[in-house]
Amino acid sequence: MNLLRNWGGGYYESDEFFDLADEMGLMVWQDFMFGGGLSPAYDPAFRANVLAEAREQVRRLRDHPSLVLWCGDNEVEAGWQTWGWKTTLEKEAPALAKKAWDEGYVPLFGRDLRAVVAENGGGVPYWSSTPGNDLEGRPDVDDSGDRHYWEVWSGPAKPVTAYLDVTPRFMSEYGLQAWPSLRTVAAFAQSDEMKIDGTVIRAHQKFLYGDGNSRLLKYIREEYGEPKDFADFVYLSQVMQAEGIELAALHHRASRPRTMGTLYWQLNDVWPGASWSSVDWYGRWKALQFHARRFYADVAVAALRSAQGVTTVSLINDTQEPVAAALRLRMLDLDGKVLREERKPVALAAAGVTGFGGFSDADLLRGADPKRTIAVFELLDNGAALSRGVVYFDATKNLALADPDLRGEIAVDGDGYRLTVWARHLARSMPSFPTTR
Repeated sequence: MNLLRNWGGGYYESDEFFDLADEMGLMVWQDFMFGGGLSPAYDPAFRANVLAEAREQVRRLRDHPSLVLWCGDNEVEAGWQTWGWKTTLEKEAPALAKKAWDEGYVPLFGRDLRAVVAENGGGVPYWSSTPGNDLEGRPDVDDSGDRHYWEVWSGPAKPVTAYLDVTPRFMSEYGLQAWPSLRTVAAFAQSDEMKIDGTVIRAHQKFLYGDGNSRLLKYIREEYGEPKDFADFVYLSQVMQAEGIELAALHHRASRPRTMGTLYWQLNDVWPGASWSSVDWYGRWKALQFHARRFYADVAVAALRSAQGVTTVSLINDTQEPVAAALRLRMLDLDGKVLREERKPVALAAAGVTGFGGFSDADLLRGADPKRTIAVFELLDNGAALSRGVVYFDATKNLALADPDLRGEIAVDGDGYRLTVWARHLARSMPSFPTTR
């Protein structure tokens, strides 16, 4: 995870932020502050004011090696070209529509801001809009430029497996919502207010295009069934988000060199509430942030099962050296019994993806019960697991899961703590331990 995008609906980050990014070796994509709305860029005074601000910000930040891209705006070109803004304005005020685009948007975002970056930016490139093609052809397409994909979650709310059907050149926005931890929710809601349809909870749900909690329930129910209470709803929203974004991110990574970047929306929050973030307002990690540590690892196995029941296995190596390893496949029942085991030596190309193969459910199961069986693909280095991909053959709610008898123990360990967990059976995304919280 080496690139952060500062969104055009936010603000220009502080020097301290960029200092930290420099030290950590992170890259930063910085939007200019235009987010989702057409501005009066045809007005000379407005444009002069924008350019004065742009020069100040570009000069302030140009010496930071972390700054790798200036982008003109967030979703303004896409809104004009593909969301109906142009059609509506041309119908209601055709002269203004022509003026807004030909004398406003194109000169400011296509020419003037580009010139400011070229003259003051120390060689950092400029991109006119995200998603876009730098004003060359239709924005937000798979075959060129960058994409914002929201047909999963927003729009038609397709199942998360639809992520596997979209393979752009650079995926710069996609996301699934989740609630923060109950500890964060407790900062703004009393215990008797913690209800899925409660007034306070709904006030902290800011999905603009419908009932966000109903949308969350749709995705939770599809995979995990009906949550038993509000705490279960909160936890399962995080599990759903983490596993859905993991599927998408690994698909994008496995599609290299066609897809050369994947930025999920979003890293952090502007207030405590339900959102698409992986880190909440207080800095507490959601499940997604923990998953990201694994699915963004330099060396990873992507075992991705489609809605058609085909699992494609790819071996990802983002390091600059080839990696020699072994790929182990184990077919296990839900009690942990090994039904079959195979192991093959593999060579992972440097800075690339090595395809391992595609497997139908029948290839993997060989007659085993899909509700009682899982496939585990592991990359091994001298017996130690570098990465693991687990494939389930049915929705979690349909699996024959036994009570895992999950137990946990936490103890002081030096300056930190050691958490030890035991389970007699598979613990599929279990939310809590009976002995500790």
